[in-house]
Amino acid sequence: MAKKYELVLILDPQVGDTQLEASIERYKAQLETAGAEVVNVDNWGLRKLAYTSMALRRRQQAFYVLYQFEGAAEILGPLEAAFRLDEAVLRHLLLTVDGEFLRVPQLAPENIYIYNPPARPHDRNRGPRRDRDDRRDGPGGGSRYSGPPSSRDDDDDEVASVADVGGDAEVDDADE
Repeated sequence: MAKKYELVLILDPQVGDTQLEASIERYKAQLETAGAEVVNVDNWGLRKLAYTSMALRRRQQAFYVLYQFEGAAEILGPLEAAFRLDEAVLRHLLLTVDGEFLRVPQLAPENIYIYNPPARPHDRNRGPRRDRDDRRDGPGGGSRYSGPPSSRDDDDDEVASVADVGGDAEVDDADE
């Protein structure tokens, strides 16, 4: 029974454009000779890699190619063996597809970020938070944190001294 597959090849950018096209056609021909029906071959071009490693030969960019095909599962073993032997193939990913193939008409350029998440409300009191102090026994009647105890005493003294100054002013007016 034929299944639907998507194959993404990441090819070394140092193979050059002529060898790149030859590699793309070689794997397409290998799929067709093995009995697969190649529905689509999409060359995504040179793209920046998300990370680099020794396995990727410290490359910063690579060519991406997508193959969409239908075929029997028996063709996958020799195909993956060919990928491991080909030094131009840095990575490959083979997926089975349930349903129809998804076609992307055009990939977004690398330097443009197209995802705009929906705006989130900025309600700070929504949901449980570990750093919230819900105790209502403090002097502020629910103030979260008013500093170390010594600074709270200083604030109270400042308030009392302002009241004293205002009281002295009234007393001074009354004395005269």
